Amino acid sequence: MLQFHLLKNSSRYFIHLFLVYLLSGWSTTAFAQDDLLKMLQQGDSSTYKRPVGAAFKTIKIINLQTAELLGKQLMDVRITHRFGAIGTSTNGKSSYHNIWGFDESSDIRIGFDFGITDNLNVGFARSKNHENWELSGKYRFLRQRRNNSIPFTAALFANMTFSTKDDPRLIFDNPSSSEEFSRRFAYSSQLVLQRKFSKRISLELVPGMVYHNFVESYEDNLALSCGLGGKIRITNSMSVIGDYVFNLGDVRGIGNKYGFYNPLGLGVEFETGGHVFSLMFTNASVITETEYITDTVDTWSKGGMRFSFTISRAFHLKKDKEKLKESQE
Repeated sequence: MLQFHLLKNSSRYFIHLFLVYLLSGWSTTAFAQDDLLKMLQQGDSSTYKRPVGAAFKTIKIINLQTAELLGKQLMDVRITHRFGAIGTSTNGKSSYHNIWGFDESSDIRIGFDFGITDNLNVGFARSKNHENWELSGKYRFLRQRRNNSIPFTAALFANMTFSTKDDPRLIFDNPSSSEEFSRRFAYSSQLVLQRKFSKRISLELVPGMVYHNFVESYEDNLALSCGLGGKIRITNSMSVIGDYVFNLGDVRGIGNKYGFYNPLGLGVEFETGGHVFSLMFTNASVITETEYITDTVDTWSKGGMRFSFTISRAFHLKKDKEKLKESQE
């Protein structure tokens, strides 16, 4: 619990510090205007008005979404595999009985995301743990500029999940078929604010909410959270990544009596051509936003972290269609 006491004392500090960094961009706008005037006098300044390069390599860090999107007519195929807890976790199992979690698979998610435009993506996915079918969308409405006239990138993310898992809790009071059907839905939404501070360092702040149609008697349907994520690039192809989600309220907040913990993820990612390969550790046993934010019951301090990896591959749909047409002629 030492880790969470420290995070509790420092969480407000980190949020405030990030907001100061974020807002500091606005304070430099006047200086940026002076610099732009000089550049206009010297030559073309269009380069300095363009958006900055990608702050993160993919559309997710570990658990948190980023404000990165696929370009128009691109498709991203993403497979995430999450193993069992490395040490003794809430199930009380000794680590050597399950080979430090590698005998287990707490969740697997296979997702397909599509670039409708450069600023609008939609996605479809299936995950194992709660047998969730997921629909998602992400819209980017601000992009950080090189001249700092817009100091950060902002995007809205939302998803909806439908669970097909046989769960006796859903039918404990003999509901009607329509009521049971409705109880299987859950929703989440997030505002992603990210800033690329340099070629090596990027940070993001992600306030969000999750709504479950069906919850336990001691829970609220609506749960609020705030996430922090970041990346430090070590080489051109490798970065250290991490994210943490603060749950707000008495039910899931730090020190709650119901056994919930905040999700923390740490890892490294590698870019090899069109593939991005991420190796990660997190105490979240599930992957989708409607589940991992509200249902994390393992803690790092008791060996509840688990190994996870993600493989992502992007495809250009238009190019593939042209190749297909050529092969048929």
